[in-house]
Amino acid sequence: MKQYATAQRRNVGLFSHGGAGKTSLAEAMLFTAKAVNRMGRVDEGSTATDYDPDEQRRHISVQLAVAPLEWQECKINLIDSPGYAEFIGEVKAGIRVSDTALLLVDASAGVEVGTEQAWKYAGERNIARMVFINKMDRENADFDKALDSTLNVLSKKCAPLQMPIGSQQSFRGIVDLLQMKAYVYKPGDTSGKYEETGIPDEVAASAQRHRE
Repeated sequence: MKQYATAQRRNVGLFSHGGAGKTSLAEAMLFTAKAVNRMGRVDEGSTATDYDPDEQRRHISVQLAVAPLEWQECKINLIDSPGYAEFIGEVKAGIRVSDTALLLVDASAGVEVGTEQAWKYAGERNIARMVFINKMDRENADFDKALDSTLNVLSKKCAPLQMPIGSQQSFRGIVDLLQMKAYVYKPGDTSGKYEETGIPDEVAASAQRHRE
């Protein structure tokens, strides 16, 4: 088994309200890092972190699960937590061992109570917090509204590092606001492959505004 120095280890906890997509994001991260060779689905009970029969039957997480991956010579332990209020003890336990809290916000719903609670608990533990606006391909997804919700409910200090290109059925990529580069996905391709391009004209002004 490969050995990692302490400086190469990261514990990243995934937290949010129920149904925001934590388990699916963990699955995508594992697949991208080649820790798994196929992407499982929550509704099929085939994800790496929802391994308990009760989770597979309910299609929700009911306990913490750890999924390791390697990225840029670092070992990242993903900590997938339940999102429903009944399992708040699992959330607090996950935050206690996380270096960073990655909080998911549903792009069509904005910040929900479970995400707000997890943000508060992570702040009390004084760990780094990052927000991931998820489900940009779903009906009624709206990045700007979700971002406004994040700023108004969580913290005015939040600043976007990326923004989407399109939304709902037209969602097709992201803009890296630090490098000012666009990454566009091929329609219908679920492999995660993308093409680096210039920033499309329809989002150029918005990208500049967010960058500033």
